[in-house]
Amino acid sequence: MKKLALALCLLSLFISCKKEDNSKTELWVYTSMYKDTIADLKPRLEKAFPGIKFQWYQAGSEDIAAKVQSEIMAGALQADVLISSDRFWYEEMSNNGNLHSYKSQKASGIDNTLKHPSGFYTTVSIPVMVMAFNSEAVKPEEAPKTFKEMMDPKWKGKFTTGSPLASGTNFTTMAMLQHHYGWEYIQGLKNNETIAEGGNSAVIRRLQSKERPVGWVLLENLLRFQGKDDRLKTIFPEDGVVTHANVMAITNKKGADRALAQKFVDWMFGEEGQNAMTRSYMYSPISTIAPPKGAPELKSLLGKSFPWNKKFLDSVTKTRTAIKEKYTEIMFQ
Repeated sequence: MKKLALALCLLSLFISCKKEDNSKTELWVYTSMYKDTIADLKPRLEKAFPGIKFQWYQAGSEDIAAKVQSEIMAGALQADVLISSDRFWYEEMSNNGNLHSYKSQKASGIDNTLKHPSGFYTTVSIPVMVMAFNSEAVKPEEAPKTFKEMMDPKWKGKFTTGSPLASGTNFTTMAMLQHHYGWEYIQGLKNNETIAEGGNSAVIRRLQSKERPVGWVLLENLLRFQGKDDRLKTIFPEDGVVTHANVMAITNKKGADRALAQKFVDWMFGEEGQNAMTRSYMYSPISTIAPPKGAPELKSLLGKSFPWNKKFLDSVTKTRTAIKEKYTEIMFQ
């Protein structure tokens, strides 16, 4: 009986150690990246990190923020790495002490405007918000040339966007345009019966069906239809494109060793990780990486983009909830 008891104790200890070892080799990544981007990354990460189990939670930026906040409030944060497009939320997270500071050497060449000065987050890819139209419904010579003219009555019942209440890139676009054109711009979109629902994929569907033949949408969504739907035409607005930052951050997870998360961040800023971003038709923040297939050089767009600066970043970070409430009041009440 003593031998049996000893064997059971050793078995229990072995199982306990095995569970502990498994927990050390697991990394949770919460991201708004597309599912096909994650599918592209998985086999490459398995090869680069043998024995590591990568767990993915994929959702929109707002859903990720809500899940992370609920986990923090419950004292049970699961996420190790965050990759999504609401930069203002990351500012809040860093201000509240919820992010781990790490300055990857692989990201040292990235422009300072694309990362937190203390290393709490860094841009891993750059989406660009442009405009588009369905050439079966709108003649190219009659297509709009600017974001601003979408408040013109001639576009009533013809314009669509994603929801700034659900999509990080749509919120940033709305906040940027409101910052430059005032709330009368948002009122103009409301007066023109603009549909502002869903994400960028929903905008594409409305363009294709001609329910709304003009819309603002991410360039990466349009590039995915190269050779598949030639009716979709891209507009690079003359008043400027809106650049975005898909930022990556390591959480300040209590009791967790951040070494593996840091290695993952380094890999994402390496050639393999950055090429995965451009294969998903997003720009790399690293100048030596070629632009996505079919896209113009990023520098040609930056010269005509709405400017990012600390004043805008700080202002929207502090008032993002109020901005969403005011937008809701105008558009949906």
